[in-house]
Amino acid sequence: MTSRAALPPQSPPVSFQLLDLLMGSWRAGVVSTFAELGVADALSAGDLSPAQLAVRLGLERDIAGRFFRAGTAVGLMQQTGDNTLALTELGRALATDDDDSMRNFARWAGSTAERATWAHLPTAVRTGRSPFAAMHGSGVWEFLDSNPDTAAVFNSAMTELSKRIIRPVVEAFDFSPFASVTDVGGGRGALLSAVLQQYPGMTGVLFDQPDVVSRAYPELSEAGVADRVTVKGGSFFDSVPAGSDLYLVSNVLHDWDDTRSRLIFKNIAAAMHRGAHLAVVEAVAGLDDLADRAISLMDMDMLVLCEGKQRTVGEFRSLMAEVGIELVGVTRAGLQSVVQGKKTA
Repeated sequence: MTSRAALPPQSPPVSFQLLDLLMGSWRAGVVSTFAELGVADALSAGDLSPAQLAVRLGLERDIAGRFFRAGTAVGLMQQTGDNTLALTELGRALATDDDDSMRNFARWAGSTAERATWAHLPTAVRTGRSPFAAMHGSGVWEFLDSNPDTAAVFNSAMTELSKRIIRPVVEAFDFSPFASVTDVGGGRGALLSAVLQQYPGMTGVLFDQPDVVSRAYPELSEAGVADRVTVKGGSFFDSVPAGSDLYLVSNVLHDWDDTRSRLIFKNIAAAMHRGAHLAVVEAVAGLDDLADRAISLMDMDMLVLCEGKQRTVGEFRSLMAEVGIELVGVTRAGLQSVVQGKKTA
């Protein structure tokens, strides 16, 4: 009896592959709605039947059943043997109190401010300008200032993301040569707190908008570093506090175009003494194909929202050189990288 050679696996038709890509926004919509409705919170205490879950969440029963089927299809929940619904690992990460929670980021991704603006990506690509103001009546930062509910979701989303970023950065980058660090645009001090916890001999300055740093004390106190941090309010478009050995700027520059980023670099450089170092934490484009799958989409998000961009090492080198900072190294830290510079002039 002769054996037949195994047939190679067949790829789906190209039209099906494109359909799957296009349905990505639909899957994201299910995830965002799952987070907005609080489905994971409702299931955290135990499995429920679809009818029980619909009642718990105050949803129309028949439509809820269809939505739960979609949530199962995208991997957020699963049906158990006794016809109840249980969270998967992915679904649990959409619960408010989960250690890996991304609930608020999912809610932000589904907000009108974020998702509806993406519908105008063609305009942004044609013009190089963010469509946000034309859609919403103001730029994204002004919009958040005047829409506190959306701003609360956005700020919580950024906090969730920062928690995913902080540990890899602290573990990958060697802060030990520096006695003092200024975190420029450091929010409420999550990254600075983690650095100071890891390096107990270091002192820090937390610098951000006055209304932001005014709420930083609880975070600094809980981390046990408040007595080693000087909190200063201001705008990095005006000036930056002087005197530290290291200047840290994390996930700030991608929010701004080159003109505004040059001004930020200029003000940081003016605060640095000769020989001081700069550490820029960003998702750097062009380092490897796997990371670029995510970073290229992040780049489009920055374009759509605020005309910002994810930069390459070469682009950071050029911006630093304009203000007398020499790029001296790049340290990978998960999806993020730390681009290190030294003031030479």
